[in-house]
Amino acid sequence: MNTVYPRGRLRDTGACGLCSTGGWQPAWLPLFRKARRVYVALDRDATDPAIALARTFGTRGRVLIPPEDLGPKGDLNDWLRVGAKGDAAVFRSILERALVTSPTPWGLQIQLLPPDLAPWDLEDHAGVRDLLCEIGHQGPLSRDAHLRLLAERYGVALASLQEAARELAQSAETEP
Repeated sequence: MNTVYPRGRLRDTGACGLCSTGGWQPAWLPLFRKARRVYVALDRDATDPAIALARTFGTRGRVLIPPEDLGPKGDLNDWLRVGAKGDAAVFRSILERALVTSPTPWGLQIQLLPPDLAPWDLEDHAGVRDLLCEIGHQGPLSRDAHLRLLAERYGVALASLQEAARELAQSAETEP
């Protein structure tokens, strides 16, 4: 596992190289305790494990997803190595753009929700319900930023989503 600080720009940022999605060990979590931001980068066909791993870092976690033009498997090595064609400056540029645009795991999960869900079906959709519950446990800034994404995607009032997230988070705390 390596922590990378290219040219001092990413201080307090953690990164680790994994050999396949099963390469992560929960015992490594303390190694990232001082990292302000932790980026999880896996192949395109491992988006769900990337989201799950990024969640373990809370709101510090971000997910880097290789672009669609690499195909459905979207090999991370091809994106960074082949895409840069051996040019360190191009590699740095690709990586910097990816870091800036990397969403939180909850933001990415919102992007991946079915686009045709009716607003009145959101609370009944298991994925949305769990997502609202998780978001309801976040701090107010992160919570509202994620709920705003959901509101824009489905045309639901932000205040309604805030209330739903609050209620679901509270009910989860009181359940045995």
